Amino acid sequence: MGEEIFYQILQSREDRASFQEEIINKYNNPIISFTLNIPGPKKDSEGYRKIHDLGMELIWNKLRELGYNIEYRSKKDKSTGPEGYFSVDIDPLVLKKVTVKIEEEHELGRLFDIDVFDKNHEQVGRRDLGINPRRCLICEEQAKVCSRAGTHSLEELIHKIDNIYNLYFHNF
Repeated sequence: MGEEIFYQILQSREDRASFQEEIINKYNNPIISFTLNIPGPKKDSEGYRKIHDLGMELIWNKLRELGYNIEYRSKKDKSTGPEGYFSVDIDPLVLKKVTVKIEEEHELGRLFDIDVFDKNHEQVGRRDLGINPRRCLICEEQAKVCSRAGTHSLEELIHKIDNIYNLYFHNF
């Protein structure tokens, strides 16, 4: 990964954390911070934005279907990848259950990275719900284990992401 891109991604993470804090402080609710699980330096493309737009719609529709009060919603298209935010007046553990269900059950859910933060700015994780960590896109190992070990090449991962994209969007 080029040094400039690496620093852009790091800066984007810092900016995202600051923005998350602003939303929590303004609305005093748990929030969803939604990005995509895309490895490597290229985080933005028309296809990735299409996936993210669909994810934003899925989250919005599910929260409204369940009758939850969405006090804020926004989306940012950035060179470091699309970002989406929701402030929802609901228990953060319930909110995390909803987002995990989307990640687990939707055909594109493996590509979604839907984080939940409580009013104290603490991330609510799968472990908090007694749910197993996410699985690797390629094998059945924990995703973090494969990521840290570099088990799969960037090319393998991007090929798998492209396959998931094509299977979904070419069937609809």
